[in-house]
Amino acid sequence: MRCGFFLLLLLAVVPLVRAELKVSLADAMTRVSRTEVRAPMQVMELLTGRGEWEAMQIVVGGPPEEVKEAVVEATALVGPEGVTIPAPMLLREHYVKVTKSTPMSPLPAGEYADALVPLTFAWQKLPEVKHVNQPYWVDVFVPYGTKPGVYKGELRVLGPGRVFLATRQYSVRVMDFDLPVVPRLRTSIMTIWRRIAEVHGFDREKEPPEPELLVLLNEYYDLLAQHRMSIDQTYPTYPDGATGKIDEAKVEAGMRKQVLHRHVSTLGLPIWPEWPFRDPLGKDRTEAMSYVAKWMKILKKLRNEDRGYVIMGSLDEPNDNEAYAKVRRWGDFFNEVEAVHGVRVPLLVTEQPTPDNWWWGRLDGNVDIWVPHFSDVWRDMESPNGKRDIARRLAAGDEVWCYAALVQMPEEWEAAKGNPKQLKAGNPPVWCLDYPAMNHRVLAWVMPRHGITGLTYWDTLFASPGVDVWEDAGSFHHTEGRVYNGDGSYIYPATQKRHGAHMPVASIRLKWLREMADDYDYLMLAKDLGLEKEALELGATFARGFGDWEDDMGKLYDARRKLAELIVTKGGGK
Repeated sequence: MRCGFFLLLLLAVVPLVRAELKVSLADAMTRVSRTEVRAPMQVMELLTGRGEWEAMQIVVGGPPEEVKEAVVEATALVGPEGVTIPAPMLLREHYVKVTKSTPMSPLPAGEYADALVPLTFAWQKLPEVKHVNQPYWVDVFVPYGTKPGVYKGELRVLGPGRVFLATRQYSVRVMDFDLPVVPRLRTSIMTIWRRIAEVHGFDREKEPPEPELLVLLNEYYDLLAQHRMSIDQTYPTYPDGATGKIDEAKVEAGMRKQVLHRHVSTLGLPIWPEWPFRDPLGKDRTEAMSYVAKWMKILKKLRNEDRGYVIMGSLDEPNDNEAYAKVRRWGDFFNEVEAVHGVRVPLLVTEQPTPDNWWWGRLDGNVDIWVPHFSDVWRDMESPNGKRDIARRLAAGDEVWCYAALVQMPEEWEAAKGNPKQLKAGNPPVWCLDYPAMNHRVLAWVMPRHGITGLTYWDTLFASPGVDVWEDAGSFHHTEGRVYNGDGSYIYPATQKRHGAHMPVASIRLKWLREMADDYDYLMLAKDLGLEKEALELGATFARGFGDWEDDMGKLYDARRKLAELIVTKGGGK
């Protein structure tokens, strides 16, 4: 009898011990403070097409030790006629420190959740405070072929001994249309294989790379493709580094993996000014031209030559007469390859069509894919004094993409906005960690206004000397003491020594880029159905241009929902 009494007493006490834990839900674009007590949100509905990832967060808050003891689990979602969607992927959010704010940032220094680590990873040290928040990322994938309708699931928070501490309901409304298997947004995300080797402790000079490193490279390629992003080049499509010769079977297999299995939107030709030929514009010209043509013909054989292009870091952001002349020499080279060998070889250059100095001359006819900075898109297409050269090059048959780097605001834009000290909204977007999340997502809604079809970015693994990105968000240290938090750093490199395994770890910001790419797909689906005007009108409720948008996620979600309903009404699922 006495034992029964103590058992009842224990069962009564256990929930009380964990009574201080607070469990709430948040959407994917909300930044969760490390210590502020959150207003409760009990249920959430997500909206997706088929073939789409959609995300949310569950936040466990309370005393640090109790938060660490809690376990979060998710059930599968059950929908019409008992059809199920697999349980979502759960990842624990890892915080990094912003010690010095990015220039003009409207957000304070402090801790920011960014890395999304597997639940098997060791916990980072929690602040010794009365109340701490630990958010978890909840990633739901809706397979192709899923019946439309509402699917319901549950998130569970368990304590020691698997005692139920809390449950939260969530649902996914699956719309009757498919996202394209190949993203409509064309992307080139630079991540050099030697840098991957370096940050994981491999020999970056060894070729061919160690087998373990080759496996790891594929994990990076997979991760970016899963987030609707295309890495610029893949090692399996490289020629022999010593001879420049192509092993056709090897390169074709590498292309098949990247283009037909990962379904990326682009794939870059491996070539640099002195590799794999010492003098490709001079004495090695004929051989180098044959190499370029052979590589592109393999891609054409796979019926995907429209995804091939050339990007060369040495041509990046040409900013003087000699740099412009160099672009023209390479442009002539690739034009000659096209004329002689009958293949398409589009040259991508990160530059706006209007030269900063007219004495340098234009690059028309030498550049096929123009990539101006976000601020230059505003200057050319939205400023009252813009030249509208982007529209001119599109009319000539070129492509125009755009890119992010640091914090670059046109003086004219700043003057029109009253020279703000902080950029709260409506600025040419900034992809730094301590800027509002909308900076990462708004691009999808404004690019179509100018016919811009792609994005490039310069690195995912950059860190200035001495910076540990797992602790310090200040990845890019510039001159005069300026710090750009998160710039060039979108993937966290987990290592065997530190984390128990070599693997790439996605950031929340990479997830935001995935959401942006999905938004772009929605807009392109609408355009295909003759709904371009309606789509742009919905976008205009919060985003009217690169330099005119509101930081209002509620308006974005509302526009997205209405756009999805329009697509379905117009027969987008048929």
